[in-house]
Amino acid sequence: MASNLAVGYQFDNTNHSVKNEYKTKTVNVIRQISVDKSQPHYRYLFETDQGVIKITAFELARVLFFHNRHLIKAAYSFNGLAELVFLDETVSPVQISFPNSTSYPVSNLSSQKALKHFAWLMLEPEARRSFFTINHCFRENLNEIGFNFCPPNLKGWALKIAIDNDDMNAVTEVKRIASILYAPTTERFYGIEIVHPKRKFIVKPEGKPGPKKPGKTPQVDIDPELDLGAIPGFGKRRHIDSSSRFSFNVVGIGAVVFAEGQPTTGKSRVASTEAQVNPEKAGVGLPAKEGKAQEFEPVLNQNNDDFKDAAELPHRFLIFEEVVNELRNINGIRLESVRCGEFPKPTNGSTTILKTQDGKPLRFFIATFELKDNHIILLEADTTSLVPPTGSGTLMLGLKPDASENFNQIIQHFANQGAQWQHRFIEERTIYFKSCSHPRTKNKVKTFSDEEYKELWSAKLGGLLKALLNEIV
Repeated sequence: MASNLAVGYQFDNTNHSVKNEYKTKTVNVIRQISVDKSQPHYRYLFETDQGVIKITAFELARVLFFHNRHLIKAAYSFNGLAELVFLDETVSPVQISFPNSTSYPVSNLSSQKALKHFAWLMLEPEARRSFFTINHCFRENLNEIGFNFCPPNLKGWALKIAIDNDDMNAVTEVKRIASILYAPTTERFYGIEIVHPKRKFIVKPEGKPGPKKPGKTPQVDIDPELDLGAIPGFGKRRHIDSSSRFSFNVVGIGAVVFAEGQPTTGKSRVASTEAQVNPEKAGVGLPAKEGKAQEFEPVLNQNNDDFKDAAELPHRFLIFEEVVNELRNINGIRLESVRCGEFPKPTNGSTTILKTQDGKPLRFFIATFELKDNHIILLEADTTSLVPPTGSGTLMLGLKPDASENFNQIIQHFANQGAQWQHRFIEERTIYFKSCSHPRTKNKVKTFSDEEYKELWSAKLGGLLKALLNEIV
């Protein structure tokens, strides 16, 4: 329960909710001032752009490290992170490998935020040093009930904190950390691969599939109850509770990918005609032979933070990719990634983005650049594939903290607004915003070829990036 043990949280059956609503605000950490050791549970004081704040040691460790029970267990072991994985920094991409005997589930690495947080734990020296001190402080204070450790250097971090509305003291006490919006690394890492022996990919069987045979399905956790008196049983499945309220956004670590896993046919069971089984309950504590409940396992930082990649790449994306690759040659600019995604379905009933020439979901192109430790993205909607086709420009965006959430709001708003960019909506979610129209395909004299058009487009975008590069201090 340590991952969700925070002030104001409560559990109603297996539903995780907030009992007490606190005022939230965003602070940027300047430096750590001191440690308040007057109570068993240490409190750390930080100077921020919003004044001095005080955070308990446990709350800080909870959001930094205690994202699931496996990380909590590793924090209190002598080997620490070394007992979870093997790290090989001599190869490219850097490889993080789980042993064949690992019990660390693939489901705990189900989002890019979770993958980047795990990579941050393994690769960031400050994170490894701080993680190790949890066990060290625990062993030195076996007779104490308090919690303390040595936190990493949080200079430059942006935190979303929950505080009392009437807090008028010189030092603001943080009730809980709602999210870590910006967590920089001391070194930048690009190309990280995670090898997990239990990760599988689906192999479609050849030939026409035969009729499915009804089978007995496992008990489904339809409406479980959190009965604290129930005992988890050996071999029972877990009821995993993932909080969508917290996110940990690491910058300085590029996309983390899985190595290809084991093949599986991906067969699904067909519900049998037998009587409906009673739903399982969930309980806490150590599993026992006579246990009847599932084990209750809360986890953090598993919210869906990434857009869906397009299954098929349109021709226009190939042109966009070539143009973007030309921009990587500009001094002071680093290209991190180029991707093609699908717009999310409208949530207001709008059907404009659903009407495309190929019947596929409307796609967008996104390129991420690094300019003097700042991340800038180029975003373009493939509106030429709409019926009827329309024109659109390329957006240049510098997103505000919690970039993933702001980006998802921008593309969702585009889908809801009938394939239209609303500049005021975008400006509210960005630090920097510029719209760049496409170059003309012809002039009074000639019609430009594809190569000439790409050169004009690349020069136009390159000029904007260079101008932005000069503006950044």
